[in-house]
Amino acid sequence: MISLPRRSVTRFFIPLIDVLILLFCIFLLMPFVSAPARPDDEKPDAKAPPPAALPTDVQELQKQLAAVTKDRDEAAKRLDRFQKERGERLVVRVLEIDPGSGRLVYYAPGRQEIASQAQAEQLIAYEKRLAGEKDIFFTIQYPRQASKHPTETDLAGYRDWFKNVPHGFEIPRPGS
Repeated sequence: MISLPRRSVTRFFIPLIDVLILLFCIFLLMPFVSAPARPDDEKPDAKAPPPAALPTDVQELQKQLAAVTKDRDEAAKRLDRFQKERGERLVVRVLEIDPGSGRLVYYAPGRQEIASQAQAEQLIAYEKRLAGEKDIFFTIQYPRQASKHPTETDLAGYRDWFKNVPHGFEIPRPGS
């Protein structure tokens, strides 16, 4: 007759399975722990020429430093000139949203309201004539105090009115 073993086989296999799982995890982690791989941009390229030898002469290094400094100064001057020209090329017109009615308001000599697309188109044409060759940008400011305007319908209308000209919305931060 067959008799049951005195010790259960599972008492042996459970720790064995745990050890095997641990070894498998170590096997999976080996590529991450091994020597770091070089990125693609650092791999030597057979077609690339070898890097130029660095000069050891101090006077040669000073000449190179002077040339690089001159190039940097010229680039800074060009950047300043570009930013100045760009600032002079742009005309910004500010429109405010009336907190009570939701209409756009601008001040040119007095308070003027824009209640329709036709009035907005007239304002755009007028401002373009005034700006001449300069670029024009309309900034639409939200009300400074809490109000029920602008609603989503109001904003959709403003976007539609100014869709053909550069424009943006300014939302004030609380406390400003």
